[in-house]
Amino acid sequence: MEPSHLVWDWNGTLLDDLPIVIDAVNRAIAGFGLSPISADDYRDHYTRPVRHFYDRLFGRTVDDEEWLRLNTSFHEAYFELATTVDLAPGAREAIAILEQVGWTQSLLSMSPQDWLDGIVARLRLGDHFLKVDGLSGSTGGLKAVHLEDHLAALGIVGDRAVVVGDTPDDVAAARHVGARAILFHGGSHHIDVLEAEGVPIAETILGSVKLAVSRR
Repeated sequence: MEPSHLVWDWNGTLLDDLPIVIDAVNRAIAGFGLSPISADDYRDHYTRPVRHFYDRLFGRTVDDEEWLRLNTSFHEAYFELATTVDLAPGAREAIAILEQVGWTQSLLSMSPQDWLDGIVARLRLGDHFLKVDGLSGSTGGLKAVHLEDHLAALGIVGDRAVVVGDTPDDVAAARHVGARAILFHGGSHHIDVLEAEGVPIAETILGSVKLAVSRR
């Protein structure tokens, strides 16, 4: 069977939030005396699990107490800043194109479920997705198992799905379930990092949908 369902990543893909992510990181690390990072610094160090991102920034392994403080501070700042964030350019048109060609779509994020439900409602997107899944427990892990559970709940087998995201973790999750992956070069990673994954790369959200549909 050809793919006919698209699983969207949220942060850094549909949601244009990279500037506030960097701002929130800077607020979190300021409490430890670290200097602010730039967008390029973020790209140089970002990885998943997110805790390892902070290990890279600190140049050492952060302990459990430090990780809790960092994660809490980041999310407090991020949620404050995210009240004015909008979708990435072309996102609504991309969602509409999928509907026009008869694809179904869903949203899978590593953000907390309650917050995700709220921002999806604010942006009036809920009716477009079969399912909107965030995290109900701790944040910062890998996406693969969450994608497996997400598709199982929808009754969709992996080879019927395409995953669109902006990080290597999205590719790893897609491969875990046998789905196809398309990476959106939205700014969270240097292009060479994305190219190393060996999957199609789109420079725009619209481009990612065109790649998904054209390669059915």
